[in-house]
Amino acid sequence: MPENTPQARTGSVPNPRLYSPRNLRRYRRLVVGLSHKLAWKVDNDHILDLYAALTAPTHLDVGPADAHFLLRAPAPTGPSGEPVSAALRQIHLMDLNEGPLDYCTPRLAEHGLVVPHRHDVLTAPWPLGDASVGSVGMFHVLHCVPGASLRHKQTAFTEAARVLGQGGVFIGSTLLGVEDPHTHNNRLARRLQHVYNQPGRNIFHNNGDRLVDLRAMLDLHFASVELTVMGSAGVWVAKEPRR
Repeated sequence: MPENTPQARTGSVPNPRLYSPRNLRRYRRLVVGLSHKLAWKVDNDHILDLYAALTAPTHLDVGPADAHFLLRAPAPTGPSGEPVSAALRQIHLMDLNEGPLDYCTPRLAEHGLVVPHRHDVLTAPWPLGDASVGSVGMFHVLHCVPGASLRHKQTAFTEAARVLGQGGVFIGSTLLGVEDPHTHNNRLARRLQHVYNQPGRNIFHNNGDRLVDLRAMLDLHFASVELTVMGSAGVWVAKEPRR
C-alpha cells in the first residue's frame, strides 16, 4: 500500500477517473506520442536525455503517470562511472492519485527498490527527509494542480529543494498558460488548453501560469537554474538548493 495517505484537507483534488488503469495504459500513445508531438511540441528525446544524464541512484519522481521516461532511461552511474545496480537504487514515487502508484510500482521493480507515497505535491511536508534524495523529477505536474499562478504553487519548489541533497538536481517541465508571450502554442494546443481548463474538469489549472513566475520560483529556491521554453512548456534543470 502507498505510504503517507494525505489528510482530508489538501491543496489538490484527486482525479481517479482521469488516472484510471485504462487511461494509464494509453498514456504513452495519447500523451507522450500524440499530445507532445502535435500539440505541446515537447521533444521526448530531450526529456529522456535529462533522465539519462541527471537521475541519481536515490530518486523521487513526482506525478509519475506511467513512468515512461524512468523506464527507458539507463541506470544512473556511481562514483566509479559504472551503472548502479538495481539493488542499490531507491525510486520514490509521489502522487495524490493511487492509480499511477499502483500502475508504476511493479513496472519499476526491476530498476530498484520502489517506495510509493500517496501525497499531494502542494501539501508540506512531503513524506521524505531533508536532503534524502539525489534527484527529483517533476514533469507535466504543475499545470495539473490548482493555483492562480505558479507563485501559488510554491510548496512544490520549497519541498523539492528541501528533500534534495546539496549536490542534487531538480528536473521538470510544466505547460504554461496560452497567454504567456514566451510560449509557442499552435491552434491544437490552444484548443486543448481551453477544454482542459474548464471549471469542474480538474484536468488543467494553468491559465495564470507564466514563465516569469516559474523563473522566480526556481531562482528563489535554487542557486543554479537552466530554464528554457519548448513549445508550450517551460523545462528546467535546477541545482544547488537554497536552505
